[in-house]
Amino acid sequence: MDITNTKNEKTFDKKNSDVLKRTLMSLIIVARSKTSDDYAWASTKKLLNELRTKYDFLTSVSIGDISKINYVIDDISILSSFDKIEATDVGRAIQDIIDLLKKYLGKKAGYFFIQEFKEVLGEEYYQVIKNMGVDLRLVELQNEMSGIKIDEYRIKDSGSSNIAFVERVK
Repeated sequence: MDITNTKNEKTFDKKNSDVLKRTLMSLIIVARSKTSDDYAWASTKKLLNELRTKYDFLTSVSIGDISKINYVIDDISILSSFDKIEATDVGRAIQDIIDLLKKYLGKKAGYFFIQEFKEVLGEEYYQVIKNMGVDLRLVELQNEMSGIKIDEYRIKDSGSSNIAFVERVK
Protein backbone atom coordinates (compact mmCIF):
# COMPACT_ATOMS: atom_id res chain seq x y z
CA MET A 1 0.00 0.00 0.00
CA ASP A 2 1.47 3.37 -1.00
CA ILE A 3 0.89 6.36 1.24
CA THR A 4 2.24 9.89 1.08
CA ASN A 5 3.79 11.61 4.07
CA THR A 6 3.76 15.33 4.80
CA LYS A 7 6.94 15.91 2.79
CA ASN A 8 5.31 14.51 -0.37
CA GLU A 9 7.72 11.57 -0.34
CA LYS A 10 6.31 8.14 -1.04
CA THR A 11 6.55 5.64 1.76
CA PHE A 12 5.67 1.99 1.52
CA ASP A 13 4.01 -0.16 4.11
CA LYS A 14 5.97 -3.43 4.22
CA LYS A 15 6.32 -6.08 6.88
CA ASN A 16 9.80 -6.51 8.36
CA SER A 17 9.83 -10.14 7.26
CA ASP A 18 9.09 -9.20 3.63
CA VAL A 19 11.78 -6.52 3.66
CA LEU A 20 14.43 -8.82 5.13
CA LYS A 21 13.55 -11.70 2.79
CA ARG A 22 13.75 -9.41 -0.24
CA THR A 23 17.01 -7.89 1.02
CA LEU A 24 18.63 -11.29 1.66
CA MET A 25 17.50 -12.69 -1.68
CA SER A 26 18.78 -9.59 -3.51
CA LEU A 27 22.14 -9.89 -1.79
CA ILE A 28 22.30 -13.59 -2.64
CA ILE A 29 21.49 -12.90 -6.30
CA VAL A 30 24.29 -10.34 -6.53
CA ALA A 31 26.73 -12.55 -4.60
CA ARG A 32 26.04 -15.62 -6.71
CA SER A 33 26.75 -13.63 -9.87
CA LYS A 34 30.27 -13.22 -8.51
CA THR A 35 30.77 -16.65 -6.92
CA SER A 36 28.50 -19.71 -6.89
CA ASP A 37 24.99 -20.46 -5.64
CA ASP A 38 26.30 -22.59 -2.79
CA TYR A 39 28.86 -20.01 -1.67
CA ALA A 40 26.33 -17.15 -1.78
CA TRP A 41 23.72 -19.07 0.20
CA ALA A 42 26.23 -20.58 2.66
CA SER A 43 27.85 -17.17 3.28
CA THR A 44 24.48 -15.59 3.96
CA LYS A 45 23.55 -18.40 6.32
CA LYS A 46 26.90 -18.06 8.12
CA LEU A 47 26.65 -14.29 8.54
CA LEU A 48 23.11 -14.59 9.93
CA ASN A 49 24.48 -17.02 12.54
CA GLU A 50 27.29 -14.60 13.40
CA LEU A 51 24.96 -11.64 13.76
CA ARG A 52 22.57 -13.48 16.10
CA THR A 53 24.82 -12.62 19.03
CA LYS A 54 24.33 -8.91 18.25
CA TYR A 55 20.69 -9.11 17.08
CA ASP A 56 18.87 -11.84 18.98
CA PHE A 57 15.77 -11.31 16.81
CA LEU A 58 17.67 -12.87 13.91
CA THR A 59 16.98 -16.22 15.57
CA SER A 60 13.58 -15.82 13.84
CA VAL A 61 15.35 -16.08 10.47
CA SER A 62 16.58 -19.32 8.94
CA ILE A 63 17.92 -20.61 5.67
CA GLY A 64 17.36 -24.24 4.82
CA ASP A 65 20.09 -26.86 4.65
CA ILE A 66 22.32 -25.83 1.73
CA SER A 67 22.32 -29.37 0.32
CA LYS A 68 18.51 -29.39 0.19
CA ILE A 69 17.49 -25.87 -0.83
CA ASN A 70 16.04 -24.89 -4.20
CA TYR A 71 17.87 -21.53 -4.37
CA VAL A 72 14.64 -19.50 -4.20
CA ILE A 73 13.28 -16.91 -1.77
CA ASP A 74 11.08 -19.54 -0.12
CA ASP A 75 14.28 -21.16 1.22
CA ILE A 76 14.44 -18.21 3.61
CA SER A 77 12.04 -18.61 6.55
CA ILE A 78 11.12 -15.85 8.98
CA LEU A 79 8.80 -16.29 11.96
CA SER A 80 5.84 -13.90 12.18
CA SER A 81 7.17 -12.53 15.50
CA PHE A 82 9.89 -10.80 13.46
CA ASP A 83 7.30 -8.31 12.20
CA LYS A 84 6.96 -6.90 15.74
CA ILE A 85 10.60 -5.79 15.88
CA GLU A 86 11.24 -2.05 15.64
CA ALA A 87 12.00 -1.11 12.00
CA THR A 88 15.14 0.83 12.94
CA ASP A 89 16.52 -2.25 14.71
CA VAL A 90 15.86 -4.32 11.59
CA GLY A 91 17.56 -1.56 9.58
CA ARG A 92 20.70 -1.76 11.72
CA ALA A 93 20.78 -5.53 11.22
CA ILE A 94 20.34 -5.12 7.45
CA GLN A 95 23.21 -2.60 7.37
CA ASP A 96 25.45 -5.12 9.17
CA ILE A 97 24.32 -7.96 6.89
CA ILE A 98 25.29 -5.93 3.81
CA ASP A 99 28.63 -4.91 5.31
CA LEU A 100 29.48 -8.45 6.42
CA LEU A 101 28.51 -10.09 3.13
CA LYS A 102 30.59 -7.55 1.25
CA LYS A 103 33.49 -8.38 3.57
CA TYR A 104 32.99 -12.13 2.95
CA LEU A 105 33.10 -11.58 -0.79
CA GLY A 106 36.17 -9.35 -0.56
CA LYS A 107 37.49 -8.32 -3.95
CA LYS A 108 34.88 -10.53 -5.62
CA ALA A 109 32.22 -8.05 -4.50
CA GLY A 110 33.70 -5.41 -6.74
CA TYR A 111 33.15 -1.72 -7.00
CA PHE A 112 29.61 -1.96 -8.33
CA PHE A 113 28.29 -4.38 -5.67
CA ILE A 114 26.00 -1.79 -4.09
CA GLN A 115 24.72 -0.52 -7.44
CA GLU A 116 23.88 -4.07 -8.49
CA PHE A 117 22.24 -4.73 -5.13
CA LYS A 118 20.07 -1.60 -5.42
CA GLU A 119 19.03 -2.61 -8.93
CA VAL A 120 18.06 -6.16 -7.90
CA LEU A 121 16.37 -4.93 -4.70
CA GLY A 122 14.21 -2.45 -6.60
CA GLU A 123 13.36 1.18 -5.89
CA GLU A 124 10.42 0.46 -3.61
CA TYR A 125 12.38 -1.79 -1.25
CA TYR A 126 15.41 0.50 -1.47
CA GLN A 127 13.24 3.33 -0.14
CA VAL A 128 11.93 1.08 2.63
CA ILE A 129 15.39 0.06 3.87
CA LYS A 130 16.55 3.66 3.53
CA ASN A 131 13.66 4.70 5.80
CA MET A 132 14.80 1.98 8.22
CA GLY A 133 18.17 3.73 8.46
CA VAL A 134 20.20 1.68 5.99
CA ASP A 135 22.80 3.91 4.35
CA LEU A 136 24.13 2.35 1.16
CA ARG A 137 26.03 5.55 0.39
CA LEU A 138 28.18 4.78 3.42
CA VAL A 139 29.09 1.36 2.00
CA GLU A 140 29.94 2.97 -1.35
CA LEU A 141 32.10 5.56 0.42
CA GLN A 142 33.92 2.77 2.28
CA ASN A 143 34.63 1.20 -1.13
CA GLU A 144 36.04 4.43 -2.45
CA MET A 145 38.15 5.02 0.63
CA SER A 146 39.60 1.52 0.84
CA GLY A 147 43.21 1.54 -0.15
CA ILE A 148 43.63 5.28 0.42
CA LYS A 149 46.19 6.21 3.04
CA ILE A 150 44.64 8.86 5.24
CA ASP A 151 47.97 10.54 6.03
CA GLU A 152 48.43 11.34 2.32
CA TYR A 153 45.43 13.72 2.33
CA ARG A 154 44.31 16.77 4.27
CA ILE A 155 41.30 19.06 4.37
CA LYS A 156 42.02 22.45 2.85
CA ASP A 157 39.81 25.33 3.89
CA SER A 158 38.57 27.37 0.93
CA GLY A 159 37.95 30.46 3.01
CA SER A 160 34.20 29.97 2.70
CA SER A 161 32.28 28.85 5.75
CA ASN A 162 30.72 25.86 4.03
CA ILE A 163 33.24 24.72 1.43
CA ALA A 164 36.37 22.66 1.95
CA PHE A 165 38.57 20.62 -0.36
CA VAL A 166 40.50 17.42 0.04
CA GLU A 167 44.00 17.69 -1.31
CA ARG A 168 46.87 15.26 -1.56
CA VAL A 169 49.88 16.06 0.60
CA LYS A 170 53.01 16.31 -1.54
